[in-house]
Amino acid sequence: MTITAFSFAYAIAVALLFYILRGSARKVLLMLAGICYIFGLNRAAGVSVIVVSVLAWAAGLLVEKTAEQGKKRLSLGITYGAIFLAAASLFILKYIPAYFGRFAEDSELFKKLFMPAGYSFYIFQVISYIADIKRENVPAEKNPLDIILYLTYFPKFVSGPIERWENFSKELKKACDARFFDPERWKKALYFMLFGCFMKVVIADRLGIYVDKLFEGYAQCSGVVLLLGAIAYTFQIYCDFAGYSYVAMGLSKMFDIELMVNFDLPYCSSNITEFWRRWHISLSSWFLGYIYIPLGGNRKGNFRKVLNTMIVFLVCGMWHGAGFNFIFWGLLHGIYSAFDLEARKRKWTAIRSGVSGRLITFIEAAFAWIFFRATSFTGALRYIASIVTNGFWFKTFTEEMENLQLKTVEIWVMAILVVIISVLDRFAYNRQTNMPEILAKLPQGRRYICFYLLAVAIIIFGIYGPALESRLIYMGF
Repeated sequence: MTITAFSFAYAIAVALLFYILRGSARKVLLMLAGICYIFGLNRAAGVSVIVVSVLAWAAGLLVEKTAEQGKKRLSLGITYGAIFLAAASLFILKYIPAYFGRFAEDSELFKKLFMPAGYSFYIFQVISYIADIKRENVPAEKNPLDIILYLTYFPKFVSGPIERWENFSKELKKACDARFFDPERWKKALYFMLFGCFMKVVIADRLGIYVDKLFEGYAQCSGVVLLLGAIAYTFQIYCDFAGYSYVAMGLSKMFDIELMVNFDLPYCSSNITEFWRRWHISLSSWFLGYIYIPLGGNRKGNFRKVLNTMIVFLVCGMWHGAGFNFIFWGLLHGIYSAFDLEARKRKWTAIRSGVSGRLITFIEAAFAWIFFRATSFTGALRYIASIVTNGFWFKTFTEEMENLQLKTVEIWVMAILVVIISVLDRFAYNRQTNMPEILAKLPQGRRYICFYLLAVAIIIFGIYGPALESRLIYMGF
């Protein structure tokens, strides 16, 4: 869901009705709430998700029924066919308009071709659902309403996490018997939402103002300022997506449905392999389970292991966007991972552990994010070239900020916020948990102080307004 006042009010209203109802009626409520919310975002997106849900439910039943009847080839054919259609639909909606739309401006079909909200995320859930039925990890769901709820569940609809049906179905059964009076659960729900909003509207959206200006006007800025801009985007995209994920987890806790942890302090990682175990975990685990392992994983020698890794990151880049900059971003992480495999094999511990490992990993990620943020591959190369060629300073730092229409005090606020989130992440990393969990378990007095500080920070330093509307970076993917 989007992070707006309406979305929070909507979720609270649904939660109040949720605890009035009992049993399976709660699932029906959540399904209707999800459908209404999606139709509120976009009618076409609402129609799309319902159609895809029904098709996924039917395909799952066919895969299971034909397998039970001993028609293994037919079952396998239906599985591959359904997965191919799902993947092809994603490819068409993402790539055809981007590369061929300009050649068919007069075509009504191309004008109507668009990517519905949340499609990239729930289509992966469809693929995992059908594949897991074929693998006999889960039985096919007989009730189509449950599959519609699985794909339309509004806390995770816009940008994930990408849940597996096996886990989500168990959470749904638990939610049907959830009690309203559960102080621990409500505390966690509150602090996950509060800290997520702090990361999103205070840090990510404030950094976004600076980052947008730099990536649009990099030719007029010095190399140092552009380098700081790349670092700022590194923190912006993390706080944007991790903040959203915390909010989604908090909202879901209101219904006693636990969503998977999507971010686990990735910039504390000592090497790029650990980074990808901590960054966008639901997507990383999806690629591991449905592409990397079926390709052979690491079971067929080092060459195949590296090749499979490169394929996974190529697909990862293609999933994120149609531009070559996204593909290169994925391949770059594939190269990082291949090098890390070699470093681990040769036991080069100095470059993949400790302070040096964390610094190298952060630099690798920050450099790759330039290609991710730029509007094109050539734009990314020009930005990088400008860091090197634009000189140490064009003018004084104050003059450079004025050129970007930014006040010095705003830069200080952003710098302090980056330091704060870095310290908090390291604090949580050392305790092998996350900040919302830590805040929820504090003694009452300390917890109230933290609540007050976060609330005040969100009110005073948060970025609001109809132009931004707390739009999520990953809504574009």
